[in-house]
Amino acid sequence: MALISCPQCRQKISDKAEQCSKCDYVLLGDPEKLDSQRRILRIKQSSKLMTHSFLFLLLFIGSIAYSSWYAESGDSWDKMVSLGLTAVGLIGYLVSRIRIMMFKREN
Repeated sequence: MALISCPQCRQKISDKAEQCSKCDYVLLGDPEKLDSQRRILRIKQSSKLMTHSFLFLLLFIGSIAYSSWYAESGDSWDKMVSLGLTAVGLIGYLVSRIRIMMFKREN
């Protein structure tokens, strides 16, 4: 008996189990179908991470553009908000890129 990862929740389960004990995901006896489901899940997770990275990058660039072109100079509220969003966008982008690198290493 070997341990495999559940395609849905990634918990270790027996290869003889008919369904995952954690998430009740039905495991099929066909190993090719199981591999196909794992690949599909991996592609979905990768695209989700890339979407998060892209959205944080858009937030970062958009808030920098707003801050430099439209926000009033000095201590105006819109300048402070745009600078705060710039920081959130930058940190979110860096974190999402690190998550993507860790996801690729996990392969």
